[in-house]
Amino acid sequence: MPAPARRRLAGALVTMALAASGLGALTLGAATPAAALNNGNALTPPMGWNSWNSLGPQVDEQQVKQTIDFMAANGLVQAGYNTVTIDDGWSLRHRDGQSTDFVKNSTWGMQLYDANGNPVAGSDGGGNDPTSGHLAPDPNQFPPQTVNGRTLNGIQYLAQYAHSKGIKFGLYATDTYTTCQGHPGSLGHESTDAADFVAWGVDFVKYDDCPYGPTIYGPDGYAYYPQGEGKELTRSVYARTQTFQRALDAATAATGKPKVILSLSAQPAHTGIPYLLSADDPARTDPLIQAAGTPAHQAPGYAPTGVWCGQVANMCRIGGDRDSELNGVLYDQQLGTALKYASTVQPGGWHDMDMLFTGWQDVNGLWGTTDNSPGNKPFTDDESRTEMSVLTMMAAPLISGADLRNAADAQHSANGYTWSTGINSSALAVLKNPDMIAIDQDALAKPATLVGNPPATSTAPVVLKRTLANGDLAVALVNQDPGNWAMPSVTLGQLGLTGSSYAYKEIWSGATGTTTGTLGGSWIPAHGTALYRISVGGGTSTGGNGGNGGTQAGIVGDGKYHSLTAGGTGGLALEVQGTCSANPGANADVNAYDPTHTSEQWLFTANPDGTVRISDACGTGTQSHTVLAAGGGTGSAYLLNPTANNPWQEWKVTQNGAGALTITNVGNGLTLDAPSGTPGATVLTDPANSSAAGQSWTVTS
Repeated sequence: MPAPARRRLAGALVTMALAASGLGALTLGAATPAAALNNGNALTPPMGWNSWNSLGPQVDEQQVKQTIDFMAANGLVQAGYNTVTIDDGWSLRHRDGQSTDFVKNSTWGMQLYDANGNPVAGSDGGGNDPTSGHLAPDPNQFPPQTVNGRTLNGIQYLAQYAHSKGIKFGLYATDTYTTCQGHPGSLGHESTDAADFVAWGVDFVKYDDCPYGPTIYGPDGYAYYPQGEGKELTRSVYARTQTFQRALDAATAATGKPKVILSLSAQPAHTGIPYLLSADDPARTDPLIQAAGTPAHQAPGYAPTGVWCGQVANMCRIGGDRDSELNGVLYDQQLGTALKYASTVQPGGWHDMDMLFTGWQDVNGLWGTTDNSPGNKPFTDDESRTEMSVLTMMAAPLISGADLRNAADAQHSANGYTWSTGINSSALAVLKNPDMIAIDQDALAKPATLVGNPPATSTAPVVLKRTLANGDLAVALVNQDPGNWAMPSVTLGQLGLTGSSYAYKEIWSGATGTTTGTLGGSWIPAHGTALYRISVGGGTSTGGNGGNGGTQAGIVGDGKYHSLTAGGTGGLALEVQGTCSANPGANADVNAYDPTHTSEQWLFTANPDGTVRISDACGTGTQSHTVLAAGGGTGSAYLLNPTANNPWQEWKVTQNGAGALTITNVGNGLTLDAPSGTPGATVLTDPANSSAAGQSWTVTS
């Protein structure tokens, strides 16, 4: 297939815009962190796959099905990569209210018109979008299919296919008149598009920002590089994203479907034009934006998204597009930006450091033979481990851009050469490393900080430390030098550790040991990283969930939903009584296990004090991620909306040598018990009894 145009913006434009905006000098003030979107979604960083880096705008149904099949068959879904997203290029170039593609102006934007139907430039913020109707999948790439006698459009069909494999489905849209590849955007059509996406079965939306337009000169002669036209100039990215997010929530509420995860992919080159921004734009009064300040010649609610993005989307790009040069993720680029805005990261609001190149292979030619572009060079395994380490330490979403298909399906031929872009086994193992994923998905949601001073040069080593929910410490020693090995190290004192010795595990090699003063100091390859988990809780367990002597259950803090069955019940599972249609206050019960029921799936989140919050996977209008709670004595266990520091909503979850769990309420000291093996029987908190079978719980998924 033709090589995809992976860069959405010309590099020169991005460089000029960043220089003009002064983004490098902007610092985040000591503002109180904003409330996250708080829609119950993305309580840990999203994980999955996006089509753009490997398949570009020519992505089609067969390729997506091959990817879904590969991910399901090769442990990626089980590892947490549970979403497949189709990027730009999936729709026709006109809405179904027209029979021909919309007219483009001289700057490749949509031609806008005045009230009399005359074409206008839109550079004063005026102009009307002439399109109407619904987005339609391109039938050449995503043909309609008939399933059980019902005709589905190509996107509906793929969403249903993904769901049948236990995978969520994502789709691309933009907050502008056109997408980056010139298809219709969602600006002005938010309610229509959101309702369609929800009806089609979309679980995740990547929402891009692609404003084509002329260079606009302000009253003082300042040249604003292309920032868009029409409403793109009068409403901030903040406001446009918020409008679409609210439309998604309205659509899911109307249909009773789970809320959709929204991923904002705004570019840092887009800084707005202050004198054209509407006076009532919500970004003008946002307290975080006000506290951070907006530089001259910039409008609030544009770059830097790291200040405000978590209030309007579940994950947000904080930097520009990356290619397959590792420096794009190191300190001078994405890592430095992520560290600057780390204080606004929280559950439900994550900072996106762009799609992963781990395992990506050159789609433009046979690397080293027909193509030697530095931006197309495949990562080495050392570079893959470094990319994963940096994103993991910053609690970033893990969205793979590699070609997750087998070698035969991913085969290319051009100019007499044949090659495959399918991911290889060593890169696949890097993606699936469970200890690395456990750090990324850690429930404390606290990104790393820099140890010591910023690196003096772009090749100097970087040391990062990240506190985890159970008290453990993750440490990354990053060799930024592309051509030389290095021996970075860090002392216990520099890490803030005052004990005499600590057990550790190096995540990539699996090596374990004890340090009494210094961590690291061994040779690390060029562009390589050593990633450690240090057991701080006093125990010897150093795995993905370790740190407390092996007593706390391994499912605590792993960021995944699990189903539990009660002893003595013949395999009945813990569930929300009445399923996800129940209201808060409903009891917990045990019922027949069904792996598709979100009312039987539970997330075990570690609190800073070592206790555990147990929340359900429901996402309906009546039951949305409530938490398991108990009363003052023997009685039913029930579900409530979470409140902070509430001992009746906190539990101790321990695991014996045989893997059985005991779940004890902090408030009343009683143990979660299924005293009856009758389906639908209420679960209680009872005095601990080692002979009570119903107090022994087993993880089934």
